[in-house]
Amino acid sequence: MAMSPEAFQEVETATCILSGVASTASKISRGILSVLFFIRFGILLLGCKTVWYDEEKYFLCNSTRLLCMPSCFDEFSPISSFNFFGLQMVALLTHSLCVACFTHSAFQAKEGWLQDQLRRKKVQLYLHVIGLTSRILIEVLFILTYYKITEGFVHRRTIHCHSTLCEKSVICTDVNSTVKNIFSLCLCAASATSAMICLGELVTSLQHITRSSTTQAPCKKQHF
Repeated sequence: MAMSPEAFQEVETATCILSGVASTASKISRGILSVLFFIRFGILLLGCKTVWYDEEKYFLCNSTRLLCMPSCFDEFSPISSFNFFGLQMVALLTHSLCVACFTHSAFQAKEGWLQDQLRRKKVQLYLHVIGLTSRILIEVLFILTYYKITEGFVHRRTIHCHSTLCEKSVICTDVNSTVKNIFSLCLCAASATSAMICLGELVTSLQHITRSSTTQAPCKKQHF
């Protein structure tokens, strides 16, 4: 049984939100990106209930001063990995909603110039390229930022605290650092995989644009 236009539109919108790419992308890429979305969300949810629930509780310092440990924890972890990757998910969902809005506009725009332009295959390809490029930039930007924060993707287990609120030589240990690093590296790997898939789709889309421009180029008639 054929799917109604309304049902087809709802499926396309849901696919765009989950995968973050338009329907112009291949079904395999959209499927993998949707699975990666659920994996990332699941890791954040599991980590929120376990290792990131009360981080300071498992951060121990050999100091007797009251304000020493909180200041050392801020030095050790300027931003929580959960907050960082949660912010990444918000950015990706915002991007996905923008892509879904463009897809929705192609069906809902009133008859006229706008709808004709949005339904043109070449225009959809250009919008798809813009969406893929912005998605890659978001993924790469967050990976590089996380690398800069952690100084190498991995948080150290022990640090020498240099806070003025502590004694001269204070050593702090993060008991859950190993599990945190595993969760964070899984999220970075998912982000890198998403970026690679989008890069592959971007190359394919650029090839389609180049071919269509070549085949649709008007041939000048020669007059003798």
